[in-house]
Amino acid sequence: MAKSMAGSAPAAPTRSAKPFNSYLLNKCIVGYGIINGIINAVIFYLMHLSEPELLFSEADIFHDFALTGVLLGILLFVIVVPLTRMDLRKGVFSGPNVANLGGAASLVPASYAPALLVATVAATVSLMGVGAFACVLLPLPLTVTGLMLLKGLVCACAGAVAGYITICYVVRSGKSEA
Repeated sequence: MAKSMAGSAPAAPTRSAKPFNSYLLNKCIVGYGIINGIINAVIFYLMHLSEPELLFSEADIFHDFALTGVLLGILLFVIVVPLTRMDLRKGVFSGPNVANLGGAASLVPASYAPALLVATVAATVSLMGVGAFACVLLPLPLTVTGLMLLKGLVCACAGAVAGYITICYVVRSGKSEA
């Protein structure tokens, strides 16, 4: 016989915390990589929607990518830090032992301003490096659509790099409070 439990809400299923590496890969590749690339490509396209005949030279591409890298690094860091702290506080992922981070993650500063600078420089260098490599391979000048596609791909790479640095900063700083 079923017993009535009037007035009590059903218990929410508890989720186990994701392993840190799984959380890191998912956030960096999907969230800060692919989604960031799509958003940047759409913004670029909408900015140039009224000028479809516009062509972009190598100098135009580098100028755009440098500005985008600086903005992407700063904005991603400022937005992702509180979100990652919230995820850590809620137990969405299990934070690794900071001593076991190793690799590039061990080089991320544990202070906000230096980590913000590192994320911004890394995003800018990623954009400029991948952009320079693409400019060697692609026929220039690029159309609005061509640069939109390139920008989406390159911003996905830079977003993943900046996201990685940002998540590592949160874990290294040891602060789970917002």
